[in-house]
Amino acid sequence: MKAVYPVILTQADGDYLVEVPDLDILTEGHDLYDAIYMARDAIGLHGITLQDMGREISPASDLSEIDVGEGTFAKDGPGLVTLVDIDFDAYRRSLDEMESVKES
Repeated sequence: MKAVYPVILTQADGDYLVEVPDLDILTEGHDLYDAIYMARDAIGLHGITLQDMGREISPASDLSEIDVGEGTFAKDGPGLVTLVDIDFDAYRRSLDEMESVKES
């Protein structure tokens, strides 16, 4: 399953604070690249955990529905909304591959 989620990025104290409103995820990154990587990783882990529990993954909101001013980190600095894509099946395969390498 592939999805694209809106993400709010807020630059504060040199780092980027990350919120994925549709999934109630908060994370951060040292720079923009790291912030997007961390967002994708958190979305992937959250999604496959829900799948393993037999629960549905929340659908993504339309980008126009996201209000930066209502974000968790709105008071920490200026924010912007961007999109982060995820392929949950590929994410699961990559975790499974890492596990098999650890077991070897």
